[in-house]
Amino acid sequence: MGKEGKVLGGYTKKILRVNLSLGKIWVEEENDEFLKKYGGGYGTAGRILYDEVPPWVEPFDPENRLIFTTGPVTGTITQTAGRFTTVCKSPLSGYFGDSSCGGFWGPELKLAGYDMIVFHGRAPKPVYLWVNNEQVEIRDASAYWGMDARKVDRALKSDLGDKKIQVACIGPAGENLVRFAAVMHDEAGRAAGRLGTGAIMGHKQLKAIAVRGNKPVPVAEPDRLKELMKEISKHYAKHEEVTSFRRGGTPSYFASGWEIGDTNSYNFADENWGEYDPKAISWPGNFDKVLVGNRTCYVCAVACRRISGAGEGEYKLDEGNVEGLEYENMTMLGSNCGITDIYALNKINDLCNLYGIDTISAGGTIAFAMECYERGIISKEDTDGIDLRFGNADAEIEILRKITYREGFGNILAEGTRRAAGIIGNGAMKYAIQIKGVELAAHDPRAFQGGGPHYACTITGGRHTEGITVIWEPFKIPYPEIGIYGGLDPQTTEGKGRLAKLLEDWWCFINVGGWCLFSSDILRYIGKMTNYTDAFSAVTGLKYTVEDAMKLGERVFNLRKAFNMRHGCTREEDTLPERLLKEPNKRAGNSVVKLDETLPEYYRERGWDPNKSLPTREKLRELGLNDIADDLWGK
Repeated sequence: MGKEGKVLGGYTKKILRVNLSLGKIWVEEENDEFLKKYGGGYGTAGRILYDEVPPWVEPFDPENRLIFTTGPVTGTITQTAGRFTTVCKSPLSGYFGDSSCGGFWGPELKLAGYDMIVFHGRAPKPVYLWVNNEQVEIRDASAYWGMDARKVDRALKSDLGDKKIQVACIGPAGENLVRFAAVMHDEAGRAAGRLGTGAIMGHKQLKAIAVRGNKPVPVAEPDRLKELMKEISKHYAKHEEVTSFRRGGTPSYFASGWEIGDTNSYNFADENWGEYDPKAISWPGNFDKVLVGNRTCYVCAVACRRISGAGEGEYKLDEGNVEGLEYENMTMLGSNCGITDIYALNKINDLCNLYGIDTISAGGTIAFAMECYERGIISKEDTDGIDLRFGNADAEIEILRKITYREGFGNILAEGTRRAAGIIGNGAMKYAIQIKGVELAAHDPRAFQGGGPHYACTITGGRHTEGITVIWEPFKIPYPEIGIYGGLDPQTTEGKGRLAKLLEDWWCFINVGGWCLFSSDILRYIGKMTNYTDAFSAVTGLKYTVEDAMKLGERVFNLRKAFNMRHGCTREEDTLPERLLKEPNKRAGNSVVKLDETLPEYYRERGWDPNKSLPTREKLRELGLNDIADDLWGK
């Protein structure tokens, strides 16, 4: 990394610490070296989690930390930089847990003067945190406990007398410790959905965090940043690739994903359970029946968020103009469960938002239960009389409610597919489509071989936001600045371990910086990765190159990996569900994942011991993680 400016911009350099057990609040200063080394987001938060949560602390333990963190570009004029990230030891996987959320809460926290909030302990009764610049209070939340996520957001804004307050909260799923409960924001429109960080919030009896701030975020080179953002904003306003994505949002991918075999149905079993009609819910098409517009996040000219109408008939919502379906939701709650009624799917999605529950894990868990029911592993007697067949929307609605409130069979499914399969037994584990306890996202790696090593080895299990390679294989998008030139056959295995590693490191930098991933994978700041490093440099004053960004991403990726291995993860968990390894995907050319061919290359590229899946001592020292090298390999 080259010379740096005099002022390290992009950071408030303050961590807000809150001990809920003691009712104690204090502010801790961040030093420049810590920020330079770990960047921000789940980099700085990840180092805190590694240092402060030892392996013997279970997820539902007051000593687990819950961290709300931002990146250096968050809260500045940088395009698509409105994210915040929640971090904890995950109740779903038992390993490193993080989830990113858009909207406006992250920038508001920076404007209030804090880079992150670290929660310790557990409150003796329901509380919420009120952050108004330097004024920070733990307040009684008894009146809000039991409210759905939309109601509590609106109630806090009304009671605190300011509509501009930004609220992050949980719904009843978080209160009831559903292991895949989400942290919700923007009237249940945005979610830090994955890995169950909402359940940790519920365990700490923390209903919400309301934030209001008016301090500018320091920027090292404001004029340089302004000129760069002018150029990028003009591109976003007129470029066809961006305007098309604005019109269709993520649902526009459903038809393309279906065509190549990436979009899944019937618990990733597809034609085994019938011929699913993708036109029933895709966009353009029936999706238009519920779509009424779009919405944006903080400083984002893309505006890809879907807004839904109330619908009609028996599945009509209580109100319209609420957050609508996205690709992952419509796939996991829809085609993966065999649902073809767009109004029913719209209702199911809205219920997930109100309950505060991860739509991906919810859809994966319900589809798992549906397949177990279809195969006779469980019966109506087990499901409390629910006819849990694929395509039964009423059954999905009812079982979702039971999961949220941990009633009857829902109490088992609230544990996630891996634990539920262990409780059910009788061969159910074969149909639990999960990795490291985390349900797979709506991308089938049988359609692109780079997905095999990525899914098997990524830090947080079945995630698609860690560096999924589908865009760079079937769709052959190049990233020449890091040595990816496109033209990759999705069914060849050579080079796919390297591809996964490179994308994971880059996306790790994007997450750490505070950008939305859509700006990197689909919209790409005018197609140049150097525009990200130029923006990062202008904000922070650090003279970053793409090589510097990749090194930061690699360091943070390995930090999070080290947390997993220290907390009991093993080489044996670097695998995929049997279905993906043995059952061909017909729409993807009758392919299976050839993990045995891609995993050795991935380990070599990563610098991990192939027998232990541990980052080698040499790799950790190369990344400046000497103390972690000693933890994992001995002094």
